[in-house]
Amino acid sequence: MARVKRGVTARRRHKKIIKAAKGYYNARRKVFRVAKQAVTKALQYAYIGRKQKKRNFRSLWIARINAATRARGMSYSRFINGLLKAGITLDRKVLADIAVHDAKGFDALVAAAGNALGAAGANKAAGKPDDLKIIEGIGPKIAELFIAAGISTFAKLAATDVAKLREILDAAGSKFASHDPATWPQQAKLAAEGKMDALKALQDELQGGRAA
Repeated sequence: MARVKRGVTARRRHKKIIKAAKGYYNARRKVFRVAKQAVTKALQYAYIGRKQKKRNFRSLWIARINAATRARGMSYSRFINGLLKAGITLDRKVLADIAVHDAKGFDALVAAAGNALGAAGANKAAGKPDDLKIIEGIGPKIAELFIAAGISTFAKLAATDVAKLREILDAAGSKFASHDPATWPQQAKLAAEGKMDALKALQDELQGGRAA
């Protein structure tokens, strides 16, 4: 059997590791076995660092945006929400750069976010539909029935008597007539008043929207 010589391959592999360990101290840059361990560990740290770098920069951008928005009388969360409502899709890196280097441009963004939030609030006050599915016992189809009947908000649902709700369900067919709306106005009243903890406590006592 022919003799296999591997000296060239081994030397090339060793030189590759030693080259990667350039700048390390003592045996970590001279001895192959120790250098290999050091390089392997360094690559692990580099992998972790690449992930952490993204998180750290995002935190930095958010901190800069928050400081700039607070100085203009708006919180960071409301600013981002307002931009989304205004259809402005700049990412946080760009927003942070504008906040640092273009004060007038950032003022315009804050104004646009504020206007969008004001318009959204006006739409809600004008009767923009609430998510009626929060009410236990109401699913997507029943919510559509109520909205079609003009019951689109928690306040309107709370003001509608149970008999009227039963009438709407009965008119939609037997599949809907089996539902019991007795507790829905009460749940809607709590939701309209923003008493979500009380609503949750009430719903814990119900079974499918019905009194247990």
